[in-house]
This record gives sequence, structure tokens and C-alpha cells, in this order.
Amino acid sequence: MPQPDVPYVQEQLRLARCAICKQNRFAIDSRSVGDDGDWKALCLNCHYHFPVYTDMEFYLRTQPDVPHRLNDIACPHCEQRGVSLDFRIVMSVRESRYFVTCRHCRRAFTEQSFLEVYE
Repeated sequence: MPQPDVPYVQEQLRLARCAICKQNRFAIDSRSVGDDGDWKALCLNCHYHFPVYTDMEFYLRTQPDVPHRLNDIACPHCEQRGVSLDFRIVMSVRESRYFVTCRHCRRAFTEQSFLEVYE
């Protein structure tokens, strides 16, 4: 499972909203991009930083419930179930999102992740 590249992640981040200012203009901090898959994103409006995780192979191996959850996610475009996980973000302690691609129609969208959210 290859890691996504920086332009793809930046393009997909437009589907999210900043936890602080609610805008959707983000950039990846190029200094944070490395082989470990733990990157930092920055809101271009309010400069809020949040983590972006791109090593989904490791994540799926260490989180046994996630593959089952991915099989249950329905695509909002074709309504078929089953997605592949491209990357994930933890926008805040209350919001974590999966960036996924439908296995059937190949459209990308986001899904709220309830597995990483802490109350």
C-alpha cells in the first residue's frame, strides 16, 4: 500500500474544515514530510497545526477494528459499501477523519472516525 504524495493530500484536505476557523485552506509543512508517514498540516487562514498520518499499512495492522469499519462505510455517490483508506487526520481531540476512496466508483471522500475521538 503506497503512501499518498503531498499534492494529493493537500488537495484532499479541502474536504475537511479547520477546527478553529472552519475554513478549508490547508498546506502540508514540507519540513515534516518523512518516511515515517507522520506529517503536519497547517490551516492557511488561522495557522492551526494538526497531524496527518499517511502510513495506513502500519495503522491497519495495529488497529484490528478499522478494516471492518472500512467495509461498512457507504459511498455517498454510488451508495456501495467498502472503501480503501488513503490517510487520516486528527483535527482536534473531538474530531478525527478518514480520507477514503470508494472501491467501486473510485471517488474520494471523508468519513468521521469515532475510533480516535476522545471525550
